[in-house]
Amino acid sequence: MKKEDFEKAFEDLMSPIVEKVVERALSEKNNQSTPVDNPEQFLTIGQAAKEFGCTKHLLQSAINNLELDYYKPENRTYIKRKDVYNYLESIRIRSKENKEDYDFLK
Repeated sequence: MKKEDFEKAFEDLMSPIVEKVVERALSEKNNQSTPVDNPEQFLTIGQAAKEFGCTKHLLQSAINNLELDYYKPENRTYIKRKDVYNYLESIRIRSKENKEDYDFLK
């Protein structure tokens, strides 16, 4: 089999698979939603701490460690509501009562 024939056969085989994978990844990304109201709204650190029930220090530390995206027009620091939610979810420690989170606890 010639190299060109092999490349053509490989492309014909892989193209539909790659298209489906990309299509699925894009649709999953578009369907993801954050369970907070108005996720694109900007909040100050104080507003976010009050709304999510955490400390300003926790959010400021996350910003300083580049774990949380922030926006700083002029002198105020703003963070998006969805970014705060996603950060807090990422540092959540699962309890033993949430057995569905870990297969080995079942």
